[in-house]
Amino acid sequence: MPRGPMGRMKIEKAKNVKGTTKKLVNGYLAKYRIALIVVFIFAIGSTIFTIVGPKILGNATTEIFNGIVNKISGGSGIDFGKIGTIAITLLILYLVSALFSFIQGFTMTEVSQKVTYKLRNDIAIKINKLPMKYFDTKTHGEVLSIITNDIDTLSMNLNQSVTQIITSICTIIGILIMMLSISWQMTLISLIILPIAGFLVKTIVGKSQRFFQSQQEFLGHVNGQVEEVYSGLNIVKAFNAEEKVTKEFEKANSELYKSGWKSQFASRFDTSYYEFYCKHWLCWSSSCRRVSCNKWNNYSRKYPEFYPIQ
Repeated sequence: MPRGPMGRMKIEKAKNVKGTTKKLVNGYLAKYRIALIVVFIFAIGSTIFTIVGPKILGNATTEIFNGIVNKISGGSGIDFGKIGTIAITLLILYLVSALFSFIQGFTMTEVSQKVTYKLRNDIAIKINKLPMKYFDTKTHGEVLSIITNDIDTLSMNLNQSVTQIITSICTIIGILIMMLSISWQMTLISLIILPIAGFLVKTIVGKSQRFFQSQQEFLGHVNGQVEEVYSGLNIVKAFNAEEKVTKEFEKANSELYKSGWKSQFASRFDTSYYEFYCKHWLCWSSSCRRVSCNKWNNYSRKYPEFYPIQ
């Protein structure tokens, strides 16, 4: 019969986040430092090539604009040979960026899977050493959920988050340098709205995090009920506990549905908010560009990727 606190609503937080992270880094990731350095280097290289691409593309835009003006003035028109050279350069640049991205992704996936494999082995050894009172307060499903669901979540986050952190930091720094090299005035205009966006993101993430924690919590409850009820089905029938077990399952399943719905909604809302912010940033920068001088207009025309307008 189920023994865990199936009706529990309080979500426990990690007691020592820094200590756990330190153990993960020193005990599991440290032996793969060379592979992580390779991931770091190739992630930076891929990001740099991606950032440099728009500036080279701006040269092609300038050539087309100058060629049209030259054609109107009675000249030779657009220099397609120079535009072709720029296009080939861009193609090579993006191919190298894609190759670097593939190498760092492949390497990081291998590291995360090896770490996950070692974690599962260590957990299996640890479970055999735990006292019986631990299993008296936990359902089989909750224990299995740690080995399966939680480890899979850690593996997925380790595979994606490390490279995302590196590429995001490099992208922010690189784009900021590019924008400052083009026009510091328009860069300041674009950065004005960032504190507002940061505050809203922090608020939304803080509210949505507990939904994901709740989803993992009740997923363990449901797994525990299903595993224990099916393994002890004869006992359930012998004590005529079918109705009680069904009600307990429906209650836990309902809580899992609610937490899952809220977590998925929060995930979708983050994406919608990002699109909403981008559109408003576009309107803000475009409005400022419209009232700016012709020099800034030239910057926006030459580098549309950094200063977009529709």
